[in-house]
Amino acid sequence: MRGRNDWGARIIALLTGTAMLWSLTACGQQQPDPTPTTTASTATDTGQAAILLPNDGITLSQSTPLNKWTKLSAALENALNNDGFSDKDITTVKSKTLDDQTKAVTDYIDNRDDSRPATIIIAPVAQPDDTTRQYGDYITQTLRTSTDDTTTDDTTTDDTTQAQQAASLSQALTKAKDDGIHVILVSNTIDGYTPDAYASMSTIREIAHTQASLLADKLVLSKATKDNPKSIEILLPSNGDDTADQEAFAGIWEVLGPYFATGAAISPSGLLNTTSDETSWNQIAFTGTDKDSAQEALTTRLKTDTHTHRPIDGVLAMNDLVASGATAALADLGYEGTAADINPKITIGGIVDNIAGNKDLKKEKVPEPQKTESEQTEEPDGAEDTSGDDQSTPVVVDDPAWPIVTGYGAYPSNLAAVVNGQQWSTGLERRDDYAKAIATASVALNDGRKLTSVKDLSLSGTTEMNGTQVPTIHLSLQSVSASNLKSALIDAGYISAADAGL
Repeated sequence: MRGRNDWGARIIALLTGTAMLWSLTACGQQQPDPTPTTTASTATDTGQAAILLPNDGITLSQSTPLNKWTKLSAALENALNNDGFSDKDITTVKSKTLDDQTKAVTDYIDNRDDSRPATIIIAPVAQPDDTTRQYGDYITQTLRTSTDDTTTDDTTTDDTTQAQQAASLSQALTKAKDDGIHVILVSNTIDGYTPDAYASMSTIREIAHTQASLLADKLVLSKATKDNPKSIEILLPSNGDDTADQEAFAGIWEVLGPYFATGAAISPSGLLNTTSDETSWNQIAFTGTDKDSAQEALTTRLKTDTHTHRPIDGVLAMNDLVASGATAALADLGYEGTAADINPKITIGGIVDNIAGNKDLKKEKVPEPQKTESEQTEEPDGAEDTSGDDQSTPVVVDDPAWPIVTGYGAYPSNLAAVVNGQQWSTGLERRDDYAKAIATASVALNDGRKLTSVKDLSLSGTTEMNGTQVPTIHLSLQSVSASNLKSALIDAGYISAADAGL
């Protein structure tokens, strides 16, 4: 009996094991394909990013440009989030000095997760003068890492200190790249340092060139002649930096120089004429960094002993602070109307409707000045015949029509003047578009891709730095007038309707 029981137990065990094996095999065949789980676990890591920008402080005044570092920092954070960076992977540090920024770079190198890719987005802290600040925070400046031994007597202690601090920052950024961190320079550059990418923002020369082009277009200078010229006054604010003044004037003269050379453009003050050239910048530069100095400069140029109004079609005011001084001078001198009068299709009521979203504005060519034949041919009593003298001040006729006034910076304090037509135009950097482009570049760098192969990234070309061609992001300036103020500033989120005085 015991033998039979043993054999029976063995048979039962064998059958039970076989059944279990079949069951396991069937279950294995019904298991889902594990491939998706494996793919998800190996997805590309967006990585980490550090935003290291200057600290522009708290600005309560409305008389300041919209181009501020704090605004760019917020735009960068938003753009990085939209491209897949989590909040915990974004480090933001604002620095007042180059030393503070060097410490921020060093701390980031030490504290980041070095097993994951990372990109530093940095605008080196510069020390702009009072004139440069009028254009906003994003004006491109180059930080020197050494001083010229041949100008030791003229080199200040501050210059030497800044050069030493810039050299230290350059060393810290070099260490970051050696540790595998990518670096994108924004706006400012450092002598001797080569980043992975460069976001090149505006220069004063570019701002000047843009305004000159705007004037040439609005005044249809291509159709002006020596017999029927357009009167343009240029206000160039100067803080004693001849190089900056020359650069600004060079941008203007590239556009307007040919018209002055033929007499198609004249200067109401006589400061520029057919013999002027690119070295004539000191003729139209004025000393001062406030509204009053700009107002005084234009008043001096336009004021006449006979209380008549010199004909003036345009004022190139360089920035909104200067523009505010120019419009104050025009009002005090008795010029009448607004820039809207130059184009009858644009009225103040239409501007308000446009900003409210009820109406589109259509611009047409600027009409020719409406002067009588006697105004074109007759001179005031006692006026000297200067028709053959290009150096003389133009003949004065009484023409109080309000001119086009350009500016730059999109100062909140000036937007009401743009709306009511006293100031024809302003401008600013396309801040949010820059932020999106920089975020796209950060993703690509962290992913190990070459920026030139990224379809969604529009590069303007390259910039040579230290003998290396660095991929460069550069966007054209945004010009703003009453006709596009709503779409360019309000709809885009830069300002509210209340900021424009509405």
